[in-house]
Amino acid sequence: MKNTILYNTILFILLLSLASCVNDTYFGKSDKNDIRYFTLQNQSGFSNIDTKTKTISVTINSEADITKLAIDSIALSTFATLSPNKETTRDFTTPQTYIVTAENGNKATYTVTVTQEGAYPQLDNSNFDTWYTPSGKKYQQPGSDDNSIWATANDGTTTTNSANITTYPYLNNGTDYIAQIITKDLGSLAGLVGQRMGSGTLFTGKFVLNIANPSTSAQFGIPFTARPKSFAVEIKYTAGIPYQDGKGKVLNKTDQADIYVILENRDNPNAIKRIATGWYRTETTMGMNLQNINVDLTYGTLNSTFPDYQKPSNGLYGSPNDKPTHISVVFASSADGILYEGGVNSTLYVNNFELKY
Repeated sequence: MKNTILYNTILFILLLSLASCVNDTYFGKSDKNDIRYFTLQNQSGFSNIDTKTKTISVTINSEADITKLAIDSIALSTFATLSPNKETTRDFTTPQTYIVTAENGNKATYTVTVTQEGAYPQLDNSNFDTWYTPSGKKYQQPGSDDNSIWATANDGTTTTNSANITTYPYLNNGTDYIAQIITKDLGSLAGLVGQRMGSGTLFTGKFVLNIANPSTSAQFGIPFTARPKSFAVEIKYTAGIPYQDGKGKVLNKTDQADIYVILENRDNPNAIKRIATGWYRTETTMGMNLQNINVDLTYGTLNSTFPDYQKPSNGLYGSPNDKPTHISVVFASSADGILYEGGVNSTLYVNNFELKY
């Protein structure tokens, strides 16, 4: 016991001596001066941030006063500072500059350019003609780069098997690409945790893989403030077989695809309000060619014709005067994909999504 006390005492003295000798600037001050995340008040969609050219492009809604805008949210490199500060209101009829200063004093000047959308906005790349290959990946995603408003579940399904890509670009004819969304059997290993069936999903938002809770990986919704009356889209669908659950057990069910649009007001993150809902469930098979469907948006409370999972989980609906702040558009090749169920190789084709006003 005495030896133990003596050893601990000597160790404490040594650690104290070392701590007193360490210079808190030994590793130097950070030279990082990036803007990692940036949004303006009344923004629609995501910001396009180019850290190489130090430029940021932002779209705001048609009703905003472009001469009086301030930063809504921003993330800088660790220890960096911003000038002018985020609360400063500025006139964005011309590009505005912000100076980011690193901890060591290095400065970077970012130029922010704002575009104001029309009264009846559409979503970027809603014809799905543009696709890109993310860095380090072997598959393509809809959009021009990582700033795309569209995301897929590819990052989640390919962690099990590199062949399990569930959303692809498909050349329809000429230069017209469409989205091909497929439900995949992810194999027996995924079945051990009840996640064998991976529904193909294309949606507005971001996919950030959460291994501990995979169902939360899809972060639905982008900033959006307009009030469309309905939406139209060209689709084709074929249900795959067999229909299996998350453990690979064959069920006596036939697959269907789900397509829906949700408008929400997220001014209060703890009390998100549902503004409008448009939902369409396909037949098990929808012919050989793309078909155009039109779906009305229901503003306010949903009746019994809507399934429970389409209703807000918190039960909150917006009033007629509440404005939307976000839009979620979702295409899923298996309606019960959230339960890790679906038909093997159920396939949904999607083209030319349009909001109607």
